Amino acid sequence: MQKIHSEIRVVDAEILAAVRQQSTSGTKAKQDLAAATHAVEELMYKVREIKTKAEQSETMVQEICRDIKKLDCAKKHITTTITALHRLTMLVSAIEQLQVMASKRRYKEAAAQVEAVNQLCSHFDAYRDIPKIIELRDKFKNIKQILKSHVFSDFSSLGTGKETEESNLLQQLSDACLVVDALEPSVREELVKNFCNRELISYQQIFEGAGWLLITIILVVIQTESKIHFVNLLTYCILSELAKLDKTERRYAWVKRRLRTNEEIWKTFPASWHVDYLLCIQFSKLTRFLIFSQIKGQL
Repeated sequence: MQKIHSEIRVVDAEILAAVRQQSTSGTKAKQDLAAATHAVEELMYKVREIKTKAEQSETMVQEICRDIKKLDCAKKHITTTITALHRLTMLVSAIEQLQVMASKRRYKEAAAQVEAVNQLCSHFDAYRDIPKIIELRDKFKNIKQILKSHVFSDFSSLGTGKETEESNLLQQLSDACLVVDALEPSVREELVKNFCNRELISYQQIFEGAGWLLITIILVVIQTESKIHFVNLLTYCILSELAKLDKTERRYAWVKRRLRTNEEIWKTFPASWHVDYLLCIQFSKLTRFLIFSQIKGQL
C-alpha cells in the first residue's frame, strides 16, 4: 500500500512538472508568435517603402528621359540650322563666283560651278518660299540665261571661218559645250537645232530654185543693165540647174562634202550629242520638203 502511494506521488510530481513545462512552452510560443508577427509587419513596411521608392525612381527616370529627348531634338534642330546656314553661305559664294565666270566666259570652270550650285539649291527645296532663297534662285536663273546667250553668241561664229583666225575658238566652244550640258536639256536641243539650221541655209539657197526670184533678177537686169545683177542672174541660172529633180544626187553630194570639210567643227561638239547625225536628219527633212514643193509646182 505504501509502495502504491509512493508511485502515486511520483506520478503526481511528473504530472505537475509536465503542466508547468507546458505552461512555460505556451508563453514562449506566444512570445515567438508575437515576434514573428512583428517581423512580418516590419518586412511588409520595408516592402511598401521599397515599392514607393521604386515608383519615385521610375517617375524620375521618365522625367530624365523626357528631358533627354527634348535635348536631343534641340540638338538635331541646331545641327540642321548650322548645316543650312553653312550651305547657304556656300550657295551665296558659289553664285557670286559663277557670275564672275560667266562674265569672263570661263566656260570650263562655269560648267562645274553650275552643277555645284544646282546641287546646293536642291538642299533648299523645302525653303522655296523664303525671300532670300527666292532671290538667290532668281539670280542663278539670270546667270544661266547670261551663260546661254554668251554660248549662243560664240557658236554663231562657228562655220564662218572665224575659227581659222582665232586658234583658241574651237577649244573655247568645246568648253562651252560643257556649260550647255550643265544647263537644261532644252538648251542643248535649241543650240544644235540653230546650228543645223544655219548650216542648211546655204543648202537651201543653192537648191531651192525659186522662180519668182529669177523673174525679179531678169527685170532688174533689163531696167538697170547692171553687171552685178547680170552676174547674179548667171549664178542663179547655175543654181537653178542644180535644183532640178534629175540633179537630186547633187544634194547628197553637197551634204557629204559638208560633213567631210567641216570635220574639225564636228569634233567641237561632244560625241554624245550626235550633231552630224541630227544635221543629216534635218537635211533629209528639208530635202523632202523642197522636192515635194518642186513636184507640186510642176503638176
